[in-house]
Amino acid sequence: MIPAHAIARSALAFAHTSTRPSRFNQGNGSFSTLYLSEDHVVALFEVEAMLGSPYATWVPVPNQNWTILSVSVVLQSIVDLTLIATQTTLATTAQELTGDWRGYQLRSASTSVNQPAGIPATTQELGEALHAVRGLEGFVAISAKIPTRKNLIVFPDKLLRGSRLECRDDKGNLLYKIQPRRRKRSS
Repeated sequence: MIPAHAIARSALAFAHTSTRPSRFNQGNGSFSTLYLSEDHVVALFEVEAMLGSPYATWVPVPNQNWTILSVSVVLQSIVDLTLIATQTTLATTAQELTGDWRGYQLRSASTSVNQPAGIPATTQELGEALHAVRGLEGFVAISAKIPTRKNLIVFPDKLLRGSRLECRDDKGNLLYKIQPRRRKRSS
């Protein structure tokens, strides 16, 4: 049996996300992200552990085991991309935020649909731009799998003093914590 603290540590790992493409990150090594969903159903659809429609019949993917962890989040500065006002300010839409990003990597001269191709996808450019905003720790986005629900995308390397993510067991014992890195003082 795997200890709960080991599960929490691996589930909240984020170093690998800097080199793996995702909806809001090119995976070019420039920054890491940690995706958190508003509940277990959204999380399971996001990782494609559920088959079917979130609005009709759905079942778990056979032969896969998943552990659901609750994470307590305290952040000082985020932007909410689910708000129309924010989308208008950023000249984007819900359609663009939840749309195809994988195709930019998959399309090529040898596929029947060969454009648009190349990286980055618009959402990846947005993720990079948001990461570059001084003091911004993350953002709330519409789930691409359940577009009536939300995800929180955190920039773990940008946590501000007082911010933290904690995973506790059902008895309240701390299993794992992510907090701001201590910065070295310059002399």
